[in-house]
Amino acid sequence: METTLYGKIANQIIGQIRAGIFKPGEKLPSVRSLSRKRSVSISTILTAYGILEDQGLVEVRPKSGYYVRRVPVHEHRPPAISQRTSVPRKVATPQRVMEVMRDSSSPQFISFAAALPGTDFPVIHQLKRIFARVIRSAPFLGIGYDSPKGSEPLRRQVARRALDAGILCSPEEIITTAGCQSAIGLCLRALTSAGDIIAVETPCYYGLLQQIEAYGLKAIEIPSDAERGMSIDALRLAFEQWPIKVVLSIPSYSNPLGALMPSQHKQQLVSLIEQYDVPMIEDDIYGELGYQDRRPPAVKSFDRHGRVLLCSSTSKTLEPQLGVGWVIPGRYQEQIEYQKFINSVSISRLPQLAVAEMLDHGGYDRHLRLARESYRQRRDRLIDLVGQYFPGETRISRPQGGFVAWIQLPRGASALQLYLDAREEGILISPGELFSANSGKYQSSIRLTYSDAWTASRIEAVKTLGELVARQL
Repeated sequence: METTLYGKIANQIIGQIRAGIFKPGEKLPSVRSLSRKRSVSISTILTAYGILEDQGLVEVRPKSGYYVRRVPVHEHRPPAISQRTSVPRKVATPQRVMEVMRDSSSPQFISFAAALPGTDFPVIHQLKRIFARVIRSAPFLGIGYDSPKGSEPLRRQVARRALDAGILCSPEEIITTAGCQSAIGLCLRALTSAGDIIAVETPCYYGLLQQIEAYGLKAIEIPSDAERGMSIDALRLAFEQWPIKVVLSIPSYSNPLGALMPSQHKQQLVSLIEQYDVPMIEDDIYGELGYQDRRPPAVKSFDRHGRVLLCSSTSKTLEPQLGVGWVIPGRYQEQIEYQKFINSVSISRLPQLAVAEMLDHGGYDRHLRLARESYRQRRDRLIDLVGQYFPGETRISRPQGGFVAWIQLPRGASALQLYLDAREEGILISPGELFSANSGKYQSSIRLTYSDAWTASRIEAVKTLGELVARQL
């Protein structure tokens, strides 16, 4: 970055921000005035400020200018990789997970805990019309079950959309399921036995930890950071030291960090699992919710030997109650088909056909464009609110997709105590302890979701959370 003029200017301003010359919330020099002062073009200054914005150091306020962010973006980088990774352990998910899930469905709480899509998008009404149209066109489709592989129209649409993720597959290579978690469960049943070791990123979505617990497996936690996801170096060390049976990861907009693994790292990950002949289950449920113009390539797009099993669904993009998901299992096709047959036979045709219709010509891409931009704006609003109302040492991730953010509280603050205090105030959050097989981890971290529109009550709830944190210090 230093070799270009705009890069040098950006670096100088970064140094001034870190030195405290420009303080959080302070306005930076206007583009025009800085271009005159530096005797450079306006486009050069705009590019320099764009670099600062991309790094999360500044924000643009319409008709006002560029300001230093009140809270630094949380660079949740992994610890230094030692010569030995963490020890595989049995998973015992806290009972609090069920408490959080139960309370999230109660209208008496303002919830930042449930990772559900926003409820204010027009697509909900469109789905209702599509369901009605499918039923009218073939009234008996909702009765009975489909073939074990699932609805052919849905598999055809999934294959078409997989091209956007860099995956070339036929409908025959896809198996539909009752959601992404169902797909992951089928994969774990097909690939593992009780006592096997599964490599997962940490922090890790508690739903995945619950699956590992349910099948009597052990988890080895691989350090992850909010920018690049799972550490490839740490995973390599784990392979050298432990007989890992499966890698399970959310490489694109992970939960809870919101991390996007770079394409180069995804390629390295595929090379690593090929070297050790270990399958990988790729949870791609947030893959279509990136804020960039183009969808990131899936890990499976680099897979040439069928070792990656990609699982996804419409539960984060459309509606979780649809219960429609799928798996592209590669070389494990027969095992997954068998597991689906003996465990669920098949799922109802009606939601599969409705989703297929939605994907084909029901305005799905238009909905995605609206959802992505809405979530990006809601993320920015959350970062601003945390900066405004939380204590100064608070740090927050800056996800590039999805709708979950990871917050590290100041030293001395307890995430569990914040959860308990907030619950008394009618506010739900997810404490960090839920996201690890080791209950001692992430005692000062929380996950907040930001899928819903910012109302006065939700803004006030964030303010209350900040006040509750401040009381602990």
